[in-house]
Formats: sequence, structure tokens, C-alpha cells
Amino acid sequence: MPAVNALGKTSHKPLPGMYPRTKKDHRVTEGFTVKAMMKNSIVVGPSSAGSFRERPSGPTAFRKCYKRGDFPIALEHGSQGNRIAWKVEIEKLDYHHYLPLFFDGLCDTI
Repeated sequence: MPAVNALGKTSHKPLPGMYPRTKKDHRVTEGFTVKAMMKNSIVVGPSSAGSFRERPSGPTAFRKCYKRGDFPIALEHGSQGNRIAWKVEIEKLDYHHYLPLFFDGLCDTI
């Protein structure tokens, strides 16, 4: 059906909504928007944050202290494997200084 404009002339352009959409029956949108609640919309999930991706670690403070020999430990090499021998008594060890360095060494692999 042709549309009639203000001057009374007819145009042969179809009005919006006259014919059903045939090319695209859905719209792709992000979540938590107004478009996500509309009919015929497909919500795309969030992109990957990469939290489980392996990240390279730089040189830690444990590695620096270990190479300098700052720790009061020595390695005893035996037939059953390596063991740690403390140079000082464990009760006299300064935990406030060494404990954070030892935990930092848990993520360090040499």
C-alpha cells in the first residue's frame, strides 16, 4: 500500500513495520543493557579476564637473598635426598624478617 505524504502525493516506499524483517531475526547485544531485555535479542557473555592464564614472575626477593647467602641455612646432600640444615637455632630465628621471604620463595622455581 503506497504511503500518502503531507502534499497528498503518494510514494512507493514501504513504511517501517509494514513488512516483516527477513534478513535478520535477532540482534546481538551485551548483557545488563536495555537491548538485552528486548524480544529477539541474544546476549553475548563477557570476555575472558585471563585470571587463570600463566603469568611470568620476575626475580623474587627470595631468589636475591638465596643467591647472596643471606639465609641461615645450608643444604645437606645425602643419599635419601637434600635436607635443610639450620645455622642458628629455630627458636632464635627472626620470623618477622624471614617468613615473608620464605613465602615469597613458594612462587619461585629455579
